[in-house]
Amino acid sequence: MKKIFKTIVSKAFNLGLDECNNLGKKIVVKKEINRFLDIGCGDGKLTMEFAKIIKPKEIHGIEFVDEWRQQAESRGIKCTKCDLNNGWAYDDDFFDIILSSQNIEHMHNTRLYLEECHRCLRPGGQLIVLTENLSSWPNIGSLFLGWQPFSMISIDNWNIGNPLTLHSDGPEKNKFNDFLDKLGKYKENNIRSGLTGHVRVLSFIGLKHIIKKIGFENVRIYSRGYPPIWGKLSNLFCCIDRRHGHFLIATGFKEENYKKY
Repeated sequence: MKKIFKTIVSKAFNLGLDECNNLGKKIVVKKEINRFLDIGCGDGKLTMEFAKIIKPKEIHGIEFVDEWRQQAESRGIKCTKCDLNNGWAYDDDFFDIILSSQNIEHMHNTRLYLEECHRCLRPGGQLIVLTENLSSWPNIGSLFLGWQPFSMISIDNWNIGNPLTLHSDGPEKNKFNDFLDKLGKYKENNIRSGLTGHVRVLSFIGLKHIIKKIGFENVRIYSRGYPPIWGKLSNLFCCIDRRHGHFLIATGFKEENYKKY
């Protein structure tokens, strides 16, 4: 029974993530874009999918892990390496659009992270944030049972506190675990725990509140993924009950006349 449950929910989770990415692409505001930044761009595959929609003149990425950054650079992405919990080496008003995909939940300094997004965007620039939702029904159900919520299972690459963990134990997962274990050398500035697990997962209202509090305007929040169902029915439930979908899609804009005093 547990195996069947994991199979069904894993499928719903993965398809929900796909729908999250698809909706993120759809809410891109179509206009001339000079510079596009993907924060935590990984190997750059998703970055390039968004770039096809955005059509920027320059594609930038931030990636701490050397192996992933090299792969992203091979795709033509201008990458930099930095600890995202500290300030970034970009000028003010530098980017037209910034994407944060499944990344904000890994931050120790969430406020600074979003403040840097705001600083680096030009006036009128767009921020898109894709992340998991602490207030999704799977997470609420887990907390009700006294378990660790699904979105907070991974602690420094140990999956703890939930007997229905969705992470597979296959060879590919074990290979990835071995890779993450090698990151143990990054112990300074809380880097390791951010790389190998979620640090702070926000709820629907929490994400909306903090983005607004940073100073973004026209903030909108959507959701996708409604385990254990998937497909069109899942999307319908997320439209009816946006606050409890498993993935959040947020967007906001830097004030057009913004001036730093």
